[in-house]
Amino acid sequence: MNKRNLWKPLLTLGLTLLAAMYVLPTLVPAGSMPGWYPFTKRMTFGLDLQGGLELRYTVDYKKAISDNLLRVRESVIEVVVGELARKASKEPDALTTEERAAIVARFKVERIDFDTLRLTFEDRDDVGVVTPDLIEGLRSDLIRQVPSGNQVTLKLNEKRVAQIRDEVVDQTLDVIRKRVEAFGLVEPDVRKNGDTDIDIQMPGVRGTEVDAVRARIGQTAQLAFRIVDRSPEAVEFFNVNQAKLTDFQSKFPEKGALLSLDRDGSTGQWIVRASAGVQRGAGDSLAKNALYSFLKTLVIPDDHMVGLELVEVREEGRIRDCYYRTHYLWSRAGVTGDHLTRAMVLFETQGEPYVSLEFDAIGAKQFEQVTEENTGEYMAIMLDDEVNSAPVIKERIGGGRAKISLGGNRPRQEILGEAQSLVTVLTHGAYKAPVHKVHDFEVGPSLGRDTIDAGVVSLIVGVLAVLIGMLLYYRGSGIIADIGLLLNVLFTVAILIGFDAALTMPGLAGIVLTVGMAVDANVLITERIREEIRLGKGPRAAMDAGYKHAFSAILDSNLTTAITGVILLNYSSGPVYGFAVTLLIGICVTFVTQIFITRLIFDWYVDRFRPERLSVGI
Repeated sequence: MNKRNLWKPLLTLGLTLLAAMYVLPTLVPAGSMPGWYPFTKRMTFGLDLQGGLELRYTVDYKKAISDNLLRVRESVIEVVVGELARKASKEPDALTTEERAAIVARFKVERIDFDTLRLTFEDRDDVGVVTPDLIEGLRSDLIRQVPSGNQVTLKLNEKRVAQIRDEVVDQTLDVIRKRVEAFGLVEPDVRKNGDTDIDIQMPGVRGTEVDAVRARIGQTAQLAFRIVDRSPEAVEFFNVNQAKLTDFQSKFPEKGALLSLDRDGSTGQWIVRASAGVQRGAGDSLAKNALYSFLKTLVIPDDHMVGLELVEVREEGRIRDCYYRTHYLWSRAGVTGDHLTRAMVLFETQGEPYVSLEFDAIGAKQFEQVTEENTGEYMAIMLDDEVNSAPVIKERIGGGRAKISLGGNRPRQEILGEAQSLVTVLTHGAYKAPVHKVHDFEVGPSLGRDTIDAGVVSLIVGVLAVLIGMLLYYRGSGIIADIGLLLNVLFTVAILIGFDAALTMPGLAGIVLTVGMAVDANVLITERIREEIRLGKGPRAAMDAGYKHAFSAILDSNLTTAITGVILLNYSSGPVYGFAVTLLIGICVTFVTQIFITRLIFDWYVDRFRPERLSVGI
């Protein structure tokens, strides 16, 4: 071989040695490699090979759009009030409280669907103030429908709905990935499935880790601070719905038996309470379910919502009573977790853990403004629809800091664990929309063990059969082809390990398929060399012609397969995705091993031994 081309065999030997060193830790028992060994990565097996947890969640993007539409509703009210004031030759900014209230009473804005608002005017002539230009100036993504009678409908355009959907799902995907990675357990597979579903695969998750992952992913933790409504109408809200509560109790006696009407001595509100027994546990979910079922029967105004709070009544260090209670709240959140900059666990002077919150400049300003405007009112600190606490605002609170207490008559370690989990969720982001579990499968390790054994056996048997077949049929050329095949498998496995790609059962099938494609390349080359030898060419000329003329056929076959692999890679998930990964890696490796490395070996053999004829099985 020409000394100027000496770098080729040296590079091949170097790559082979590096690949072997990468694969070696996977082939020996864990922890048996010496401390000085430079490579410690082992092959990561997929969910189907070693068991674990598979989850699918769907993102309720309509809820995110619906919540945003409530904020739009307030803006619509403001601009319509301004237009009606101008129609009456008055300046909107100069309106008195009474004048403004009178104008607001002339129409109402309702949300009739997640993406639709409907304005209803008392006077049909007032409909004309809601012009397309007015709505365009307010929100370019709102479309004014043709008015009907004294009503006009505003609808979010479909393009904007799709955009919000994609943004919310992508943000949820990112949050889930960060939460899962915070465990530091495995290389998780988190990917989008369709428009709104998210698939999560956690290979190797076992025992208590399974419940922890479920809890962490399922916790939405949308932080919000809302004001308790203590107006006369709000105070009587549940009292006037007494008949519906009685009706619910008669229709659903088991759930209804947990519910009762009571009055809050602090806020004056009538509340519905649901008994949860005397300790945390199954009673919590029964009480919450009963309360949610009843609330679904009520008509709650768009500008209000009902939050639930778990209350523990303690006496001499023991829980005497435990129940859920309602809070009738303004739905608009004065401050949200969007402006949260830091969440951490701190301790009270008596050693009880709590979560400390810090907001950015915008959040701090909002918090200060809300507390100043609502001094003397009650502020509900909420995570999702649940109220953590509802303390009274005694004075304006500056500095952008707040705290969430997780107390109760529970072991300190339990409270600390809950606080740390909440900090992780808040730090890694809250979902912009609710997520609902579609399915939850725990794959047992015994199934994984059987599968991996069968897969490895099939791989070994398949490769050995190909190696022996090539050796018997093509003799000397078969030996060179077999070397290329072995390097093909070695390089493929090394690349999977190096890039932390999990090997799945379809991935093993992809490796076997790659071996078959590599054999096909060798057959094309060897058969072409045979033809050139029959034409009377010598070893060097036959070899050169064989590789040259077979290259186009090999390129075409591998390229078409690669196109299929790319499609699978972009539009599949789970096991099929693993098959596509190994297939594409195998195609790339096949070109290196079967086109260049086997050619390098042929060149060395011809230059070193100068045979009169090549051994191609003739």
